[in-house]
Amino acid sequence: MRILIAFSFLLLSAATLAQTPESYRHWDPLSRTGKRMLSIRGEHAHIRPLSPFLEADAIAQTPDSLLNDSTGFNYMPRLVADISGGASIYPSPGASGYGGLGFAIHSTIRNRFYAQAGYQLHYLYFPDHLQVFANQRGIIPGVGESFKIGEMHAAHYYTGSVGVRMGDHFTFDAGRDKHFWGNGYRSMILSHNAAPMWYGKLTTKVWKLKYVNLWSALDAAPLDPLNPGWRRSFLTSHALSWNISPRWNLTFYESVVWQAQDTLSERGFDASYLNPFIFYRPVEFSQGSADNVLLGMELSFEATDKAEFYGQLYFDEFLLYELRRREGWWGNKYGLQLGAKAHDLFVDSLSMQTELNVVKPFTYTHGSVAQAYGTSYQSLAHPLGTNFVEWITRAAYERPNSTLRGTLIIAGYGDDQEGLNYGGDVFTSYANPWRQFGNSLMQGEKNTLIYLHAELSKPLPFLDLHAFTAGHLRKVNNSLNAPFDTWIQVGIRSSLVSPYRDF
Repeated sequence: MRILIAFSFLLLSAATLAQTPESYRHWDPLSRTGKRMLSIRGEHAHIRPLSPFLEADAIAQTPDSLLNDSTGFNYMPRLVADISGGASIYPSPGASGYGGLGFAIHSTIRNRFYAQAGYQLHYLYFPDHLQVFANQRGIIPGVGESFKIGEMHAAHYYTGSVGVRMGDHFTFDAGRDKHFWGNGYRSMILSHNAAPMWYGKLTTKVWKLKYVNLWSALDAAPLDPLNPGWRRSFLTSHALSWNISPRWNLTFYESVVWQAQDTLSERGFDASYLNPFIFYRPVEFSQGSADNVLLGMELSFEATDKAEFYGQLYFDEFLLYELRRREGWWGNKYGLQLGAKAHDLFVDSLSMQTELNVVKPFTYTHGSVAQAYGTSYQSLAHPLGTNFVEWITRAAYERPNSTLRGTLIIAGYGDDQEGLNYGGDVFTSYANPWRQFGNSLMQGEKNTLIYLHAELSKPLPFLDLHAFTAGHLRKVNNSLNAPFDTWIQVGIRSSLVSPYRDF
């Protein structure tokens, strides 16, 4: 009832607003915006959110191109919604629903300053796998810490940032938001899987290079299960993207996570990682190798103006000697992604994407739970966390008055079992792996996931909203049970947040 009242109020209050476009911060690779992005070379658009100034040519291809008008003060308020309801069909018929409602505003001042803010109240009362997740971890996936409204889980989702352009090559922005680094649907590096985080970011573009420094504050898992509550940890990441040629791009990544406080001292934010021109591993090594450092790279190739191949490799830890031995040493931890996407495939307006994601057990974990590669009990990278293999195929057929989308996900993942650490949980310390050698993918309690999604959406003639109807099927097989859920939905939607619900 409260959500219905809030929805009615916001609809009435927003009725006088001009139509405003969807946010450029969360464009889908298979959308019209994604298609236009693929045709633009040299913009490093795989490191998002984009700067309205340094990536002006890319932003001009999105619906938010009005933000590039440098004649004065520009602002765009709008209603944002993801309101859905429906029914569970099997195994237990009943009501279903999840989504959010709120507002957003973007503004620029004379092509020098920009600001954005947004808020949504999210709710969740089905499907079962998201309910179980919320009950176990106390969060709505991709949104944040939850509370109860009757039988529903609810959570406040809010973002905001301010930015300034410094000369022709630098932009600095700070606030609270999500970040996505990669060309795929998922990312092994940084994705919109977890809740937003507080951050400061320096973006530099010169010649064929884009260099991004990101300093973030995380809500880490508690060290003591008997003393719940978030602990503060910090993440520093940088990405160096190089356009080798008009069609080839090579990007290097590095990240380090450290906890603000341990049992002996209050460390806080370590100023050693503020220097934007350092490698984190030597700094971390000089301090006793106590922090969690990850290294990665990404290579992408635009075969044509409408087709792209991409891959990511992210190393948490490895020894070349042990890699060559192939004895399954637990400390060889890495994630791999290979994918391809194409537009106007076979027929006009048909886009497709296929992607393979593989993460070895124990990847993203650390000896200290507070230094795991995650925030708010979710991985900063992939929704399945660690110890999995996933194959995704997606398709979208867009017409002027409708869009048909489909997704098929087949995955296998291993959970910890019988009190042993099989490397299946990002937020479990690797201090006591179940064995040193002989480790393999999907070890532990093996689960096989099949997820199928189909959706038809149509634009509405007001407030830049879309109406949609969707059907879902999710089945998991393991030795304990075989949950099988099917549900249908109808609703309206715009775009402020894109949490993963397909896991």
